[in-house]
Amino acid sequence: MQERLGARTLIVQLPLGREDTFRGVIDLVRMQAIIWDEEGLGAAFHAEDIPEDALEEAETYRMQMLEQLADLDEEVMELYLGEEAISTELLVRVIRRATVGNQLTPVLCGSAFRNKGVQPLLDSIIDFLPSPLDIPPVAAIQPNTEKGVSLLASDDEPFSALAFKVLADPYIGQLVFIRVYSGVVEAGSYVRNASRDKRERIGRLVQMHANKRNEISELRAGDIGAVVGLKNTSTGDTLC
Repeated sequence: MQERLGARTLIVQLPLGREDTFRGVIDLVRMQAIIWDEEGLGAAFHAEDIPEDALEEAETYRMQMLEQLADLDEEVMELYLGEEAISTELLVRVIRRATVGNQLTPVLCGSAFRNKGVQPLLDSIIDFLPSPLDIPPVAAIQPNTEKGVSLLASDDEPFSALAFKVLADPYIGQLVFIRVYSGVVEAGSYVRNASRDKRERIGRLVQMHANKRNEISELRAGDIGAVVGLKNTSTGDTLC
């Protein structure tokens, strides 16, 4: 990540085991081990003390993490230099701010085999990644006037969305996944495909969870959902 992408990484987890022996992770923010049960495909896990044989490595990487955060936050620096305890809440807040500001990229561990690492990853998405309200307005161009506009993440703004994925569902036909940048869109309403200058009807709106669909009546600013009924929309198109 550092060499090829130029990212400034922040290691917040270490693996416990490798390949076939991978059984969990060490959370460097909370300094605890998270272990997954071998049965249950990653659904069951528990937290415990870091194993003795991994404690020295964990402490080394935690110090490295704290040094990186101290460079970005005065409160962390004062506590770190004074060898005082640094709360989990403060670390999470500083990591989130650094992530939102593109100063650091948190790095976690996991394995698709038996789904180990999923729950801490989802927690980290909530803890560290920006909500729609954390990011600046998105720059856009009005299709008719070519005038630049800013799309605020607000339900009160005109509707705008990006189609980022299209797939065929064997039961309901084409599903177009959209991310709503501003405004509200309701099932049964009409929108404009600004990329193709086509009028489209929002037949149905659904939220997807794996292969399960939950039908909903509307999507609001910041929401992600799937649309049934769009006939002329492809990946990358803008709806408004």
